[in-house]
Amino acid sequence: MRNLSILKTLASILFVLCMIGIFFGVPCILMVIFLPGSIPFKINGEPAGAAGVETIILLFAVAAGFGFFTYALYLFKKVLELFEKKKIFHDDVIKNLNQIGKAIIIGYFIISVAYIFHQLLIGKSIEISTNAITDTLLTLGLGLFFMVLSEVFLIAKGLKEENDLTV
Repeated sequence: MRNLSILKTLASILFVLCMIGIFFGVPCILMVIFLPGSIPFKINGEPAGAAGVETIILLFAVAAGFGFFTYALYLFKKVLELFEKKKIFHDDVIKNLNQIGKAIIIGYFIISVAYIFHQLLIGKSIEISTNAITDTLLTLGLGLFFMVLSEVFLIAKGLKEENDLTV
């Protein structure tokens, strides 16, 4: 159980950091739209005031994808809390594990599709690197892992209930 508490603490810290990112990221995106001249930093190497519509759409898509990842992290925290209460095969655990997987995959696809469209709209070629392939496989694998884990827990719950009835 010590490992569970460490994992829960790490998930909580990461969740707080993600919420801070959302808390400051969304207003920055709104500043890019409504007050472009007052932003002191650059986006993609250009002054933020020069951000076009395609860059603003990309920023919103990244924020939405990041929101899905943060939601998955929130659900993961809830699953760990149920594990801590010894509710391993609870319906909420099964539902949340499935939702975590879906949120990770949806968030990844939102960001990826937005990036591809952004590259096409600004006239750049789409580059595929080994890091991109690795990140894609890792992220999709993680999402699918949680969905499969949900199914495994559902089967295990059914077997546990069947076993309880036989005794």
